[in-house]
Amino acid sequence: MDEDAERQAEALRRQADSLRDRGAWPAAAAAYAAFLRLRPDDAGMQVQQAHCLKEAGQVAQALALYRSAARLRPEDADIPLQIGHAEKLRGEREAAREAYAQALALDPAAQAPWVEWLALVAHEPRRAASPAGGIVLDLTDLANWIHHGHRVPSGIQRVQLGVALAALAGPQPPRLCAMPPEADGWRDLPPALLHRLAHLMASGTETDAPAWQEAAGLLGTLLGQAPPLRFAPGAVLVALGGTWGMPGFLATLREARARDGLRHVPLLHDCVPLLLPEQCQESTVQGYARWFANLALHAEGVLTVSRSTRDDMRRLHAAMLPELPVPPAAVVRMDAAPRPLPPGRASEHPLLRSRTPFVLFVSTIEGRKDHRLVFSAWLALLRRLGARQVPLLVCVGQPGWRAEAALALLEQAPELRGKVHMLEDVADPLLAALYGRSLFTLYNSLHEGWGLPVTESLAHGRAVLAPGHSALLESGQGAAVFFAAGNEPDLVEKLTQLITDPAFRAEAEARAAAVRLRSWGAVAAQLLAEAERLALPAADGPPRLPLAAGCLHPLRRLAASRPSLAMAVAETVREGEGWYPLEDWGCWTRPGTAFLTLPLGTGHGGALRLELELEGAEVEQPVELQALRNGVPAGPPLSVIVPPRRRFPAGVDVPPGGEALQVEILCREPGQDAAGRPVGIGVRAFGFTRLEEPAERLALLEARHFVAATPLRET
Repeated sequence: MDEDAERQAEALRRQADSLRDRGAWPAAAAAYAAFLRLRPDDAGMQVQQAHCLKEAGQVAQALALYRSAARLRPEDADIPLQIGHAEKLRGEREAAREAYAQALALDPAAQAPWVEWLALVAHEPRRAASPAGGIVLDLTDLANWIHHGHRVPSGIQRVQLGVALAALAGPQPPRLCAMPPEADGWRDLPPALLHRLAHLMASGTETDAPAWQEAAGLLGTLLGQAPPLRFAPGAVLVALGGTWGMPGFLATLREARARDGLRHVPLLHDCVPLLLPEQCQESTVQGYARWFANLALHAEGVLTVSRSTRDDMRRLHAAMLPELPVPPAAVVRMDAAPRPLPPGRASEHPLLRSRTPFVLFVSTIEGRKDHRLVFSAWLALLRRLGARQVPLLVCVGQPGWRAEAALALLEQAPELRGKVHMLEDVADPLLAALYGRSLFTLYNSLHEGWGLPVTESLAHGRAVLAPGHSALLESGQGAAVFFAAGNEPDLVEKLTQLITDPAFRAEAEARAAAVRLRSWGAVAAQLLAEAERLALPAADGPPRLPLAAGCLHPLRRLAASRPSLAMAVAETVREGEGWYPLEDWGCWTRPGTAFLTLPLGTGHGGALRLELELEGAEVEQPVELQALRNGVPAGPPLSVIVPPRRRFPAGVDVPPGGEALQVEILCREPGQDAAGRPVGIGVRAFGFTRLEEPAERLALLEARHFVAATPLRET
């Protein structure tokens, strides 16, 4: 633009601004239009003209200008905010909601788009979402974390946030969903809400803060009140966190797979509950074992966070579940640099103002992370080097399962207490500053699926000391300093080197700084691509549940620390929505009809004897049992009267037919269970035999009536 045109444009801008400030909207819009004829790509002036047109009542023309400006400034969060305002004026609530959501994606800390979006969403908490297709990220684990009162994310939650937020910023953003605690179906999770929650989780720690209460409360409302989400054909559900603590999750998954054709590819973070059950709560071990036992039958494939975790999964599955095929797996390493940080006041923390050197250890304080070994090594350092030479040990993390031994040592050693500083609920800005100010970092664990603090340390260019085992050899990226796992003398020697030998530490820092980590966008893109690949139908069809004749198959929640085929049978044969979750004694049907689906396989197409062990509710109940072969009734139904609160065996002779056997259980007189729920009939176990095989009938009879020193076959 020549000098005269520049002067003319500047004069038009001043004139337009003056008219705008006086509220002369049509004249101001005309002046801005004249300016834009000289400078057509000035996004700021396009926005100003749009403001004036909107005030003049020309909302459609204003929207066209706002959208043009958004194309020129795609990172400017104010422009989609203005688009939302304009769409709201037109009465286009859905378009306004989408625009405010886009503004929140660009600036999740902004209050104006959050207030506007919240008002539109809170007005319709029961609004049904459209069916979800393509890749759908399941953030149930993250939602449960928030539901249980947490705000600061743990390592697995950080992974979920990193993947989900990066995927949303990608070229084909996935849908998000989560399941409420009662596991009665997934609900749509709006990306705008995730952006807001992620910002608040990164920037603060107080769970009673109004902003956090508002966002977390909306999450609870949407999961509790919105209708269950349906899935479009071909949708792939990628569960980014653990779901084994939800008793009804697998049943709900089976329903969606049967009804919608949903495919499932979970992300596996580790196999610690099976490898080190003594380091986990018993309920966690048992829930994980039941989930793991059903993995091959409920997932097309498995994503793992490391080669080590993939190999653990394959080895454990082959050893513990030889009857089932090992699920296909793909490795998606979590070698991502931390997400950009929100602004914070990290510099105000005393540790950062002080010149006291410190070593950083980021981890939940629990038995598996063996803080006691680290504290004992620190005590040895104090006695070897003296307190003046030993830096402070800063432990970031909350006390968890079996932290007592480590905390007891800390309590019993006054000289150690003066050199260990414990921090809980640390927000991301402070955590990043601690990484950057640390002398080096230390990480300890008896086993890891990945080891995110090791990656974060490398991202900050800090030397990191870790045990040389499991996936830590991968997360260490060839740059970490490793000590022999569980070996306190070796740990003390490596600590001494890093503390007293600046050249050794500088060399380790140089290796850390040389590591090239990926972005979360790259990790998310690989994860989505691998999930789509694993979800393709297998050439030989889905795996089949091997179901043996002549065995008593319990239909209950089996409490064991090792996965077994019996766990898969108890879970998988219950088909449809007619069942409550498994309980320790057996399983209630819901009032009405429930189905057992028994894949008999080759050699079982002849006449069969089917036996069920029923459990009555508090009233006498008429029950009708109908066997179907390949979907066709096989003989007349059996009608029985089940006495109140009594076990009741029922046998059905099934004529020859197809190898797919289904049992319809119809309870015409509902009862109540101890919790007051309306229930149909209880089912404790089932079994079947071939009529021409007396040995199978005898084995089933003995299994039902005798307790043996050597346990009878039970699958």
